[in-house]
Amino acid sequence: MQRILVLLTLVLLLASCHEKSSSERVAESFLEAYLDCRFAEAERVASPEMVEQMRWRASQLTQTDLDLLAGNESHVSTENVEVCDDSCIVYLKASDALLLDSIGQPGRIGDRHCIVVLKKEKGRNWIVTDLNLLPS
Repeated sequence: MQRILVLLTLVLLLASCHEKSSSERVAESFLEAYLDCRFAEAERVASPEMVEQMRWRASQLTQTDLDLLAGNESHVSTENVEVCDDSCIVYLKASDALLLDSIGQPGRIGDRHCIVVLKKEKGRNWIVTDLNLLPS
């Protein structure tokens, strides 16, 4: 019986090591919503400054960009997480994302590395305070 308890404890411990942190989940869901232009969804976990950045992105979309988005969904995976007290930096890779590389140029679907910066809001919930879309 004691062996079974020890084995069960080890299995639970290993399983918990592979669980995503709440900051990682917030970063991934925010970035997917942002890249797929679901701004109302992304806004729920964004700082006021990020909301302004989303408004700017929305204002730059063309009908061609929206046509590219139709039927497409980006996929985001975490590459690394750095947590320091009440802030966090999450390094992500986005695949099949709408890339708006240059003003005046049509968007395209592709892959991009991104950095999402989060901060704990009142010590409880993570909010996105900054987003860096790295050159592809």
